[in-house]
Amino acid sequence: MSKTVAVTSEYRNLPIAQLQESSTNPRRRFDEHSLNELAASFKSQGVLQPLLVRAIADDKYEVIAGARRLRAAKLAELADVPVRVVALSDSDCVIAQLIENIQREGVHPMEEALAFDALLRLESPRYDIAAVAQKAGKSPAFVAQRQRLVELIPSIAEAFLADQIGVGHALEIAKLPQAQQEKAFDAAFRTVWNGGKDTRVLLPLRDLIAWIEQNILLSLDSVPFDKNDAMLVSEAGSCAECPKRTGFNTLLFGELGSQHDQCSDAACYNNKLTKFVEQQIAEKPKLVQIATNHGTHGDSSVLPRNRYVALQLAKTAKAKRPLSPCQKPCKHMAEAIVVDGAERGHIAKICAEPSCTVHFADRRAPDPAQQAKEREQRRKELEKQKLETTVRHRTLAEVLKKVSSPLERADLALVANAMLDRAEPLRRETLARRHKMVDGTASEVTYPQVQKGLARLLRQLDESSLSKLIVEIALLGNVESAAQGETDALTAAAKRHRVDVAKVRQAVTAEFAARQAKATAKQKQAVKKTITKDRKAA
Repeated sequence: MSKTVAVTSEYRNLPIAQLQESSTNPRRRFDEHSLNELAASFKSQGVLQPLLVRAIADDKYEVIAGARRLRAAKLAELADVPVRVVALSDSDCVIAQLIENIQREGVHPMEEALAFDALLRLESPRYDIAAVAQKAGKSPAFVAQRQRLVELIPSIAEAFLADQIGVGHALEIAKLPQAQQEKAFDAAFRTVWNGGKDTRVLLPLRDLIAWIEQNILLSLDSVPFDKNDAMLVSEAGSCAECPKRTGFNTLLFGELGSQHDQCSDAACYNNKLTKFVEQQIAEKPKLVQIATNHGTHGDSSVLPRNRYVALQLAKTAKAKRPLSPCQKPCKHMAEAIVVDGAERGHIAKICAEPSCTVHFADRRAPDPAQQAKEREQRRKELEKQKLETTVRHRTLAEVLKKVSSPLERADLALVANAMLDRAEPLRRETLARRHKMVDGTASEVTYPQVQKGLARLLRQLDESSLSKLIVEIALLGNVESAAQGETDALTAAAKRHRVDVAKVRQAVTAEFAARQAKATAKQKQAVKKTITKDRKAA
């Protein structure tokens, strides 16, 4: 790497009043404590390394390299400082600052980004990313990703410089259009209750990437329009050569971007969909316009979801199974275009005739008797599920009675803490309720209450109880998830500890039966009182 300087240079001392910092200097962070230490050194030893400056007017000089020394000299109240005066063009000045900053220890990625961006914006000589990468001794992908950071909106750039987010988070946000960056920045944090107040905690980078993929990036794999059509929206051009497409801009999005071809500009994406739908309707006036929601649409010509049946016609007439109504054609079948939702712009076959005996035959008033039968069947299923869950909770309790405690308490607490950290919030709440560390309904119990309750529980338990708690955490997930008769961790543990599951089931079944009988007797008594009261009133 070579540094461009003028042939002539001159060393001298200049008054600080004649020096000013360069507007193109990419350095943005100056540690106050470090500046004070440097100022103290200047007071005792003077400025040993000259500042690099160039003349910009009579008795005015611009500091090309040495802004930190200039600030420290001002703090030390020095009258003048040693400088090296060189004759550099604007482009040579930017190059010198770039090289000086990227070689500096502890340079912030945002400062690197500003340096690369300044070099890429030079009018003469012109640099592209490959040339800048060669001059800086970096890869083109590194330069492209760093330079993208200058696209951050000011508030997020300030947060990045203040180290509130890391370079990975900043880059993922900078890849997005500026209108969506604030939303992504907020999604990078989670609010937790800490020390009696709400505190924002930065989420792992993988969580932010997943959020962006689910909420902002839009898949281009199945768009209805031609991605190579540059005239659909002329000002946007084709998607095939758009730098906002992950599959095209591999320098910014990496090679993985081509495997998941996505658009990062929702406004442009939706504009193209709108233009495509308008184009299709203009070319095919008989197209029926349909919506994917069931409510009324702003345009009365658009059919809501409850007024048509989407058809998925069978490919062959000889189907192995009987065809469902939506697989059969009818004389009312029509071609339609979806005008909203995820399928906007796609063409579909529909039937929108209410009198059609093929597709609307089942749209009649529900049978009250059938509804009552279904409700009763559902009640029985829930009761059976509740009984099974109780059996499994009791089985877990019996297993815990037979667990020994070979580890020391500190080791047991360490294992229990690690397992709790990996447990889901609902699992932790269930555990706290089993040990009566929290009380109240699900809407009343808060996450901090659960955390405090579990912390209190760990402090109270001895070695034997901690051993049982570890087994309990490991087996608790099997209580709700497995059905009767399945071979799982809880069933295996019960067998190993010789827990009689059949006996537990018999006891729980008897309890449920007694409870049901009591409820039935109470209901009959209430009905009897009502009849007696009505007779007296008559």
